[in-house]
Amino acid sequence: MAITANSYARSGQTPGRTRRRLNHKTLWAFIFITPAVVFLLGLSVLPILFSGWVSLSSWDMITPIPKMKWVGLDNFAYLINRDAVFQASLRNTFVFAGVGVIINTALGLAGALLLNSKIRFRTFWRTIYFLPIVTAPLALGMMWSYLLSKNYGLVNNLLGIFGIPPQPFMASPDTALGTIIFIAIYQSVGYYIIVFLAGLQGIPTEYYDAAAVDGANPRQSFWYITMPLLRPVMLFLIVTNTIGALQVFDIVFAMTDNTNWSGGGPANSTVTVVLHTYMTAFKFFKMGRASAMAMVLFGIIMVITLIQLKLLQKRD
Repeated sequence: MAITANSYARSGQTPGRTRRRLNHKTLWAFIFITPAVVFLLGLSVLPILFSGWVSLSSWDMITPIPKMKWVGLDNFAYLINRDAVFQASLRNTFVFAGVGVIINTALGLAGALLLNSKIRFRTFWRTIYFLPIVTAPLALGMMWSYLLSKNYGLVNNLLGIFGIPPQPFMASPDTALGTIIFIAIYQSVGYYIIVFLAGLQGIPTEYYDAAAVDGANPRQSFWYITMPLLRPVMLFLIVTNTIGALQVFDIVFAMTDNTNWSGGGPANSTVTVVLHTYMTAFKFFKMGRASAMAMVLFGIIMVITLIQLKLLQKRD
C-alpha cells in the first residue's frame, strides 16, 4: 500500500482521479464500438432470429409478414419424415465436406512441405497452385462442365487418344458427386498449401537443429516438432473449411442441371442442403420449409464446429 501511495504521490494523481479517467476512456471505447456492434447485430443476429421465426410459419414471400400462418414444427416434421430430397441433400453435403476437407488437408500439407523444401522456382509453383483460388467458383464450374462433357468435352477427347472410352462424369449418378468433389479440391487445395506453408515458415529452425543434434531423423522431427506446432494452423483450416464445405452451393449450381424441380442432378446425386434450400425458397416460394432447412444446417454446423474445436484444440 505504501508503494502504491508513493507512486500516486509521485505522479500527482489520486486513486479517485485515476478511476474517473479509466471510466471516461471506457465510455469512449463503448461509444466507438457501438456502431460496429449494431451493424453486426443487424446483419447476422437479427436475420438468424427472423429465419427461425419463418421456419415455424408458412410463408410464400407474397403474403404480408404479419399475416404469416403459424405452423409450429410442421416444417421440421416434413423435412424429417417426408422430404426425401432433403435427406439426400444432407447425405451428399456430409460426403462432400468430409471427403473434401480430409483430402485437401492431406494434399495441402504435402504440397506445403514440398514447397518449403529447397526446390527451384518455388515462387512460380506457389503462384500456379494459388491461381484457382482467385477464380470465381461459378466460372470454374462452367469451365469444368464443358471440359468434362461426355459427348464433346476436352477430357474425354484426350482419353480417347489413349483408347479409354468416354467417361460420364457429371452425366451419371455414380460419378457426379465425386466429380464435383474433385473440382472443389482442385479449386481450394492451393489455399491449404499457402496457409500450411506460412505455418511451416513460422516454425523456428532451432527446433530442428536441436532435434538433429539429439539424433532425431526427419520422420521423428515431422511427428514431434512439425505436427504439434502446426496444430493451430490445422485447426483453423479444418474448422473454417468444414463450415464452408457444408454450405457449398455455387459449384454444384454451375455444374448441374437445375431445370428439374429439385436441382442437383442427375437423380439428386449432387443436391446439397443449400441448393435444395435455394430451390425451395426461390423456385417454389416455400420460405417456411427453406428456413427450416437453413436452421437445421445452422445447428449441424454449430455442433460440428464445437466438436472439432474440442478435438483439435491444443490442450493445456
